[in-house]
Amino acid sequence: MEHHRLRKYRGPETWAQVRQADIAGESAPSLVRRFDVGYANLRRRARIEGWTRKVIAWKLDLKPIRGGADEPGGLETLIRWGEAPPKDPQEALREAVRRAAGLLS
Repeated sequence: MEHHRLRKYRGPETWAQVRQADIAGESAPSLVRRFDVGYANLRRRARIEGWTRKVIAWKLDLKPIRGGADEPGGLETLIRWGEAPPKDPQEALREAVRRAAGLLS
């Protein structure tokens, strides 16, 4: 008697639903039970395809901050935490003023 494990194959439609539910915040054990996928396979796919919570949080970390007093009209810029700082000292100072103004408002 030979015993072979049946392999689970889930199509792209199922994985799209798993991805949407994971991004929405459903826990991994709940997704495993609901869609009948393996836990390790779920985490591996999320890591390879770039939909882990860490990656999504990093992508959503764009914050609109209004420009400083030196810019008429309050030009709006997008700042991502972890970006390389500007190389020009004057630009670094303007960036610091923009961030401080955004935090104070």
